[in-house]
Parts: sequence; C-alpha cells; structure tokens
Amino acid sequence: MEPTERFEIQLSHVCNNRCVFCVSGQMTELRMAKPTPLPEVKAKFDEAAARGITKVTIMGGEPTIHPTFFPTVEYALELGFSTIVIFTNGVRLDKQAFIDRIMALGKDKLQWRISIQGWDRETHDFTTKKPGAFDRIIAGLETLTELGQFISCNMCVVEQNYRSLAKLPDMVTKYPIRQVHLDMVRPRDSGVRTEDYLDGIMPDYADLGRVMRQMFEGLAAKAPGFDINIGNLPFCQLPDWAHRIHHGGNKTYTVSAEGPGKLSVVAWDKYEDKRSDKLKLDSCGSCVFERRCDGFFGLYAKRRGTEQFTPVSREKLRRSDPEQRTFIHQIDAALVAMVRERFGGWHLHSADDSEFDRWARQTWAHEDGGRAKLLFLPRDAEGGGDAEHRDFVVRVDSWTKADEGQILALLGGVVERMAGVLGGELRARPSRERFARRRGLPEDEQGIAPMIRAGLHRIAAHRTEHGSILGWQIDSSVGRGEGASVVFAGPRGARAKLHLSRSAEGKVSGKWEFGRGNEQAKRQLALAVTQLLRPSSQRPAAATRSPAR
Repeated sequence: MEPTERFEIQLSHVCNNRCVFCVSGQMTELRMAKPTPLPEVKAKFDEAAARGITKVTIMGGEPTIHPTFFPTVEYALELGFSTIVIFTNGVRLDKQAFIDRIMALGKDKLQWRISIQGWDRETHDFTTKKPGAFDRIIAGLETLTELGQFISCNMCVVEQNYRSLAKLPDMVTKYPIRQVHLDMVRPRDSGVRTEDYLDGIMPDYADLGRVMRQMFEGLAAKAPGFDINIGNLPFCQLPDWAHRIHHGGNKTYTVSAEGPGKLSVVAWDKYEDKRSDKLKLDSCGSCVFERRCDGFFGLYAKRRGTEQFTPVSREKLRRSDPEQRTFIHQIDAALVAMVRERFGGWHLHSADDSEFDRWARQTWAHEDGGRAKLLFLPRDAEGGGDAEHRDFVVRVDSWTKADEGQILALLGGVVERMAGVLGGELRARPSRERFARRRGLPEDEQGIAPMIRAGLHRIAAHRTEHGSILGWQIDSSVGRGEGASVVFAGPRGARAKLHLSRSAEGKVSGKWEFGRGNEQAKRQLALAVTQLLRPSSQRPAAATRSPAR
C-alpha cells in the first residue's frame, strides 16, 4: 500500500546524461547546475518528517553523483523514513564499491526507480546522448536482481524513443521489474528550447497509440497483469486502455531544484502544476473521460491541431471493451451521481476507486449514526453481488449501527439510481433472501431470539483487512428454536461450528465444536465472536468499528 503522502526531493540538476527532453542535462551542459549544500537538503527532510511522511524519492539530475548523496541517505534513515526510492539513470550501478556502500546503509529500505529512455541499446543511448548508458543499466539490473532489490522503471515518451516500446514486454519478463511508468514529454520541463525543437521531440499521438497497443498486446501474452501506467496521455487517444492512463497521482510533497545550488523554498503539488499548461475543447465536456482527463498540451495543439481529440461516449466505450478493462470509466457517471443523493436517511460520506484493479468503494453515513461500505465490481466478478446490473455488481462490504432494513433501503436506492444513469437492466435486485444467503444467515429467523439474531448480523457485518473475522466467515447457519447453529469457514480450510442458545438468565450462551489444527486461528475466532455477540452497551468501542478492507 502506498502512503497517503509522499516526499520527493531533487538534489540538484547535475547530471551525466544529456537527454533530449530534460532541463537537467541542458543546465549541466551550460555549467548552470550546481550541487545543493547538505544543510539545505537536511532541512527539507526535517520538514517532511514533521509532516509524518515515511516514503521519500531522491531525484536529480542524477542523484547518485551528487556529493551529498550518501549523507542524504544516511540522514533519511536516521529520521526514520521507512522507504527510500533512488531515482537513477544507473550511472553508478555497475560500480561494485557504490553497490557495497549503499547496501550497507539500508538494503531492506531501498527501492530503485531506473530511468530507461529506450528499450534497446540504440534507442536509449541515442535519447540520452550517452554511449554505453544502456549497458550500464543492464549491469545494474542484473546486480539489483541478485540482491533482491525492488525495481521499477520510468520513461519520458518522446519522438526519439517511443517506437522501442514494442520491445518493453521482453525486458520486463527478463528482469524482475515490478512496475513501469511512461510519461508524455512535457514541453515546459524540457529547458530553454525553441518551439521547433520542442515540436520535434513530441511524438504523434495517433502513431504512439498504435505502438502502445502493440506493447499492451505483448504484455498480455508474456506478462498478464503487469503493472504499467501512462501519465498525461489524453484518454481519447487510447480509450480501450484507459485503465492504464492517469492524470495526477498520490499527494506528493515536492521539493525541486530551483536554481544553481538552490532548492524551492516552499514544497509544491507537482500534479497541480502539470495541469497548468494543458487545454480542453468545448466538446470534451461530452466525453466519458472528461472528469479524469486534464486535456492536452497547448503546444501540441498549436503545432499539430486538435482534430484528433474527439469525445468518447460511454456506450461506445462499453461496446468496444466487453471485457470491462475500463470498468471504472464505464460506470463513473453513475458513481458521481451518488454525491447529491439521499436514500432513507443515508448520504454519501466518502468514495475511492482503482482504475487499475477495477473496483470502486463508497462509504455511506446514516442520519442515526450508521455506516455502510458498498463495493462495486465488474459484472462478471466471481461470487456475484447483493445486487447485479448489466454493467456492475455491488456488495455491501460492511456495516455498523444499521439494521438489515436500512441496509436494503440504501442498496435498493443506489442500484436504481445507477441503473437510471447507465441504462440497461438490473439482473438481480436486492432482497432480504439474497442478502441473507450471501452471508450464511438463516433463511428463516422468525423463531430466533432477538439478541441472537442481532449478534449474527453483527458477525456478518464485521470486516477487517484479513476478511470477515480474522480470516473467518459464516458459511451457513440455521435456526434451532430460539437459538441457532453457525458453521464458520476459516484459513486453510479450517472449520468450526457454534451452537447458540438463550440461557435461563436471558443471556446468549454458546458451545463450540472445533476440529484439529489451526489452534491460534480458532482461538482468535472465538474471542472475536464473543465480543460481537455482546450487546453494544457491553462491548469495547474498538469492537464496534468495521474498517474497510
């Protein structure tokens, strides 16, 4: 899991490469790049640590040739940063002395982000203007692989290198590269250049889309599910792979090199800055991607025109992507429509989604204090949902301080409203029977004592990051007079049965039947269930919470 806020610091513009798109190489060539004094660097780390940030990316120029590189890493470790990402072009990764020294500092806390500017030797060396640069990266990849280090890669997509993307699948299957980010060249970040020069390094988006489709098809065959994303490409240029495109990112506390030996006085939001030189057309308002797309660079429009930026309708996207790779984009309008809705005392409290992993989650709050989390998945999601539509299934992931009637009222209101936005039929409407069956609750609860019935619903509603209750969930249950027998399914095939009854004193009592093995898991189950069976007035506050997965 990524932290909610990250820290990035550019030590300076000093660099050994002269990449065609980069201001740092140009500044170094013009002798305008100077190292930043260590006290300035440390002060920025102090500020980030005071904000509670635990992950830092150290960048350049080329950070590993900066004279304060090692003292900077040492200071980050002293301050307690748990993850230190070194963003490097690999210039020192073929030097054993460098490898030995950096590994000795904090091997288990390092991650490496390798700047690859071409997926073959000829392209990379041409784009970086540095013969031998690609071979150094290969040597570094081999060394980092042997050391079990976390490796990701970054590429700035320009006219000079984009055709080599067709070779990317071979590279990421040869080495244990965890993730690749491809970012469209931003003219404003390329230094002091003429307009003709900047036009010459921007790839044609139409041809780029053709090459990227070839790349994605190769990945699907050789490395299905590989984590790759594209930054700042207008979605309409590659709509069928929109789930791999993003504009913006995690909140980042960015400190940049503002001049020779100087760091920016105030940290800034780099993603907000990236929107500042982009345009949108009036017609973009009708595009299914409009809310998540920042548009296209103004210089591209000036030099190449805007005819290729045409809106994509939701129905066109749905028809062109029957596998729902672009699931979140297909239902986005319906998710947004929930913001102003009210259903039986419920209102939307918060929302989150993952375009890459294809899920959306909403937290709803009730005027009486209840909470419920709804999870939206593609229509063919394994296990189905509490309600199912032509385009999605929805599950009640967890709930607290709300009864079954309130939950079903929320669920019914949400799916009806979303179906109204998206069109298409409801394949399965929410019902009490479906809701109970999916949670292993008794089909007939009429004779069960209210306190036992309420306890069963609290167990069914509970969620932790490991599953229902520490990896257990109700498999089935049946009423037995005023009581009930409940079968639990647990980790590695473990099973347990609980017989619940009402004692003469009017309290809930239970008798467990456990098989062999998994003693720790069964002990945790018994303790958790005991807490959840207690009325709310008798339970510790922590036991009433239902954190999201």
